Amino acid sequence: MTFLESVVRILRTVAIIRGDTDAPTSFSQTQLNAELQVAQIAIQNELVNLIAKRLIPKERKTSGAITLVAGTAEYNLASDFVRLYGKPHIHNVSANFDIFEYAGGLPQLQIDDLNYATARGAPNWFYFSPQSSTYKKVGFYAVPQAAATLQYDYEASILISTASQDLPFHNDEENFTFTEMAARRFKFMWEDAKGESDIALVLEKDLSYKTARATLYSLLRSSNASNSYGSRYC
Repeated sequence: MTFLESVVRILRTVAIIRGDTDAPTSFSQTQLNAELQVAQIAIQNELVNLIAKRLIPKERKTSGAITLVAGTAEYNLASDFVRLYGKPHIHNVSANFDIFEYAGGLPQLQIDDLNYATARGAPNWFYFSPQSSTYKKVGFYAVPQAAATLQYDYEASILISTASQDLPFHNDEENFTFTEMAARRFKFMWEDAKGESDIALVLEKDLSYKTARATLYSLLRSSNASNSYGSRYC
């Protein structure tokens, strides 16, 4: 299901499109333009919530790479990088060992070693750099004294913005259920034109939204949920 198809389904669900009303064919047309924009925001907000909960398997990429240069401490991560996958680590391919995040990050490292930015050696730790940049950055401690090749698995951005992009799901069951969630968000956003309501609170009280969310979580789960609780004794 594409982004546009999901928006159209939302507008049909809330009865903005009905009968012989022509469905939008792009996000740029003037007919129903306000509704189209709010529906896009509703979908994107729902996707961000799922991304934050690490519920969409399509987020994982294994193609992250860094080439260390002697004397350079900080490096850009992939342009679509959201966060490292699993336990945060970066693999040193050249030396065949894993580099883990420095405990406490850069703030703690600055206290532990005043010369962290210039001390050279084998990089056994990394930290996330707060420097302003188009891309997220990591720095290495110690500062690399030789070239090396690094690889990392990461969660990529799957946020959508153009009409032809597909929703990041696997089948129609997931697509339809997600769109039902987004339709409930759209309904309350559209009715609250002045933005005076707490939409998150409204949704948490909405049974239709909570039912669709629970259904989607079940569909996205990689294994069957247990139907019993507690210990078993033979």
